[in-house]
Amino acid sequence: MSELLPLSPDEVLSTTRAVRKRLDLQRPVPREIVAECIALAMQAPNGSNMNAWRFVAVDDRATVARMAAIYDAAMEDQIRSLGHATGENYAGASIPGAQQIGESVQYLREHMAEVPVLVVPVFAGRTEGASLFMQASLWGSIVQSVWSFMLALRPRGLGSCWTTVHLHREREMAELLGIPAHYTQAGLFPVAYTLGTGFSPAWRRPVDEVLFWNVFGRGSG
Repeated sequence: MSELLPLSPDEVLSTTRAVRKRLDLQRPVPREIVAECIALAMQAPNGSNMNAWRFVAVDDRATVARMAAIYDAAMEDQIRSLGHATGENYAGASIPGAQQIGESVQYLREHMAEVPVLVVPVFAGRTEGASLFMQASLWGSIVQSVWSFMLALRPRGLGSCWTTVHLHREREMAELLGIPAHYTQAGLFPVAYTLGTGFSPAWRRPVDEVLFWNVFGRGSG
């Protein structure tokens, strides 16, 4: 068991951030730490306990570089898809800290090839044309597992970020990593020790704005 930071469960839950600029790109990440966090992630709930997820962890530098190139090309795809909805026209431009988020995203794009480990979680099955029930079931068996992985990293002094832009080029990534066609990729997760371990809760809307009782749109009254 790795040495853990003295964090309470609430502190882990409220300070596990999307880490990009504070990833330590110089410090190697031992494989046993990644495996330890994956083992914890696998304790998350999953549909019928089918254990349908798989995790591809990559530390080979040549492969990481090729993954970074796919990510970079997919980012260009994403920018083109937005058209004029960028800059001040971007839907999230009014969110507090939006500019810093944009700078952080660009930093990760420029340094993805230097990240010690990249992890791609996948699950068996495809969602194209599936019923809402089936889509929810498939995603519901991977999302909490990946979040548990990120939570497990935090007290061990590591961080990550949930990225999905490479999915514009999912098949390219699948071919590179040998992922069978009937598996769906949930994202791409850079894994590294963090530069410093102190993180704070992020801005979120007040609970009164997002919690409804009994009827959608109704507060506590």
